[in-house]
Amino acid sequence: MDMKTMKFFMVLLACAFCCAWTQAKEKTVAEETEEVWDKTKQKTKEVSKTVAKETKETIKAIEHKIDNPDADARKVKVTITDGGVQMPRSLPAGKTAFIVANTGKQKHNFAIEGEHLDKSFWFAIDPKNSKTMQVDLKPGSYEAHCSVAEHANKEAKVKLAVK
Repeated sequence: MDMKTMKFFMVLLACAFCCAWTQAKEKTVAEETEEVWDKTKQKTKEVSKTVAKETKETIKAIEHKIDNPDADARKVKVTITDGGVQMPRSLPAGKTAFIVANTGKQKHNFAIEGEHLDKSFWFAIDPKNSKTMQVDLKPGSYEAHCSVAEHANKEAKVKLAVK
């Protein structure tokens, strides 16, 4: 074999070796996709935990602020049972903190509606729990009731006069 032929075969053998080594080292598209998917799932879990923790902390701070009304607010006790809302039927105008206790066996929510106000809690109140709603009552007529849709027209409502 002459020198040129030998060099040709050596180069050919080196190329074949390199191609075989490169192909053995490369991953299939499915393997790469699986790796990326696993990394994505892990990162999503990490981000979800962080967001959940921060959301819980924010909610606790908001609830603390809500459940601790301003010192100058008039505190009014409200009881919600499975039969409806019990509270005073007239109040003076001004800053008012409704301390709402659910003494029923179901979740309930408290809503107060009138020409100057339409407010309820974001989430229903669990049985044996309470929440505070602070509002600035203006003179007028209002209705207080449980705003859980399934309880509509089944529970007592209170007409509230504010002067």
